[in-house]
Amino acid sequence: MTIAEKIKALRKQAKLTQTELGEMLGVQKNAVSKWECGRVTDIPAGKIKAMAKIFDVQPSYLIDNERDEPRPGDREPIPDEDVKFALFGGDQEITDEMYEEVRQFAAFVKARNRK
Repeated sequence: MTIAEKIKALRKQAKLTQTELGEMLGVQKNAVSKWECGRVTDIPAGKIKAMAKIFDVQPSYLIDNERDEPRPGDREPIPDEDVKFALFGGDQEITDEMYEEVRQFAAFVKARNRK
């Protein structure tokens, strides 16, 4: 899968239009369109890094034409503060002990599902 195909697939998966992605990256819709069509292949490294962050993948996934699917580790780790906010409405409402219990339970479920 080419970088062009990956950008288009990830953009659609994120339910973004070319215009919206362009605005997030500080480029015109035409630039995104050219990237997705493969007409422009020398995408600036800063834009690749920004897209990787938007799509929650590593920049290497976007550039590696040999890899069709993200592998474990390609996704950026989610900061603890974001997890606390998602689970408990913010980190003010959860103690470190409560959060550690959630992390241990998640590890238990993950290990159980590997069997």
